[in-house]
Amino acid sequence: MHHGHRVSAIVNCAGKGTRFGSNKLLVELGGMTVLEKTVRAMNVPALDELIVTVSEENEPLYRRILIEDAGLPVTLVVGGAERHISAHRGLAATSGDIVVVHDGVRPFVTEDLIVSTIEAAIEHGAAMLGMPSTVQVKLVNDDGFIEGSLDRAHSWLGQTPQAFRREHLEDAYRLALADGYMRVSDDADLVAEYCGVRSRILPGHDHNIKITTPQDLGTARLIQEGLLNSDE
Repeated sequence: MHHGHRVSAIVNCAGKGTRFGSNKLLVELGGMTVLEKTVRAMNVPALDELIVTVSEENEPLYRRILIEDAGLPVTLVVGGAERHISAHRGLAATSGDIVVVHDGVRPFVTEDLIVSTIEAAIEHGAAMLGMPSTVQVKLVNDDGFIEGSLDRAHSWLGQTPQAFRREHLEDAYRLALADGYMRVSDDADLVAEYCGVRSRILPGHDHNIKITTPQDLGTARLIQEGLLNSDE
């Protein structure tokens, strides 16, 4: 319980890692897999239960890594073809009135970041982490032409965890599935689009990276070894 609220977390680990070229969750980082490192980081006292979505083909291996070998208090749920489908299945396995959603390939999340997101979701209904953009983001149409630029002063790069009051996430997933939603997005976008609830964005951390490419893995190893300074 956190301030009278039961809190559940879903760590999404059902992706295929096509941009990375192999299963990035199984890469070793700091003496353990990225999978185990991320789940360990999410195992904080503010959470009452921890759900990990996995692909059907990886379920036996992930079960061995997380439960049989590491002894982590998690429940594995087989996900689906799309991120929001996996998270929807994970949500069905939770019981919290506040639900936290986190990328399985963000292994440097901290307890402070998790707790601040939970508390903002309790207050505002929806919350997420992000970092102000230091680059100019261009809007590009389907034909590859620039249509405009986002104001850098109001542009943030999204991170997870994201947290929501349960009813908002349930409604967003249900409506998105009924609508055949297929866009690449995150849960904050789904909740805004289908429930009209805007997420409060909080400062994340520049070490809270998502390992998507081999270059990201190089950065992660520098962070792990304490060789990359943070501005935070």
